[in-house]
Amino acid sequence: MVVKKDTIVSLRYIMKGNNGEIIVDTMNGKVVEYLHGGGNILPLLESVLEGLPVGTQKSFTVHDEQLTHPLHFDVVIDEIREATGEEIKSGKSGKEECGPGCCC
Repeated sequence: MVVKKDTIVSLRYIMKGNNGEIIVDTMNGKVVEYLHGGGNILPLLESVLEGLPVGTQKSFTVHDEQLTHPLHFDVVIDEIREATGEEIKSGKSGKEECGPGCCC
């Protein structure tokens, strides 16, 4: 299976700022899960992940007018599954958190 609209993607990543400083590092921690196509992550990040299979390890940089500086990512895609009807309706994965400590 590959990353596509209405799939739930589980991944780990390191996000670095323009000077190489680590902003977020989930590589050795909690897996991040999101609904692909749900608008829950940066659109440019979502477009880079589109079509990638499970097990992919990829490094890339995203930058657009909404960002003051480019963001550099190292990503590992751990799992992909079809979203449930409830997840599609809610616009997020059943495991996504939105609050203190959230990694969405």
